[in-house]
Amino acid sequence: MKKLCAALFATLVAISSTAFGKDIRVAIDATSPPFESIAPDGKLQGFDIDLMNALCKRIDEPCNLIAAEWNGMIPGLISGKYDVLISALNITEERKKAFSFTTPYMYPRFAFVGKKGDTIQITPDGLKGKVIGVQLGTPQDAFVTAHFGKEATIKRYSSGSAPFLDLTNGRVDLVFNLVIQIQQTFLNKPENAQRYGFVGPVFASGQAPELGEGVAIAVGKQNTELLAKLNDALAKMKQDGSFKAINDKYFTYDVSALPKK
Repeated sequence: MKKLCAALFATLVAISSTAFGKDIRVAIDATSPPFESIAPDGKLQGFDIDLMNALCKRIDEPCNLIAAEWNGMIPGLISGKYDVLISALNITEERKKAFSFTTPYMYPRFAFVGKKGDTIQITPDGLKGKVIGVQLGTPQDAFVTAHFGKEATIKRYSSGSAPFLDLTNGRVDLVFNLVIQIQQTFLNKPENAQRYGFVGPVFASGQAPELGEGVAIAVGKQNTELLAKLNDALAKMKQDGSFKAINDKYFTYDVSALPKK
């Protein structure tokens, strides 16, 4: 009987975030504009913020959006501290073992950015001795580590914007990140556009296992009902044009379109 009561209590705790009127706890790494960042007034802003707020309204559930440290977000979801993660989170096989994903809402492209005029070749030999900046624990980190980690030095950062600062200070030779983020938060500044540019090819979701299958919202495995609600709301937003309205506020192309091969 005690074991049965304990199991029932554990189940109730697991679902408490989406039942009995409690807020859905949504963790966000607010260091990666235009997806998510903190405005001067202290409020969260960005594409993922607008999307998550719209989804919460559509499923008629109260959501508490929490600015969290990137390194603690995934452990927090697994432990039950958070119910949902949304931070341009790529779907990978390893992550799917630990938690669930909604259907993808974005298929990102990735690229290297470095000084204009540098003749760096994006090959193991071409990157020998170079320093590459990436955000720790991301598909970008996994990709450069797997393909160039033996030849190059990989410098890892806890935030999405920190590698760009070290690029301008000469502490790294290249940064590997999402094309959108490079364009809209780094190269959009005239002083940076004069000195820096894309280096080498553009890599698409699905092109390498480390880059994942697309971007989606992560949900704890126990929250199957919440996952179904979010998937249904996301599909309806794509059908009725409300997803496009948020997309067009931040981007000049449809981020939900599959990359061309």
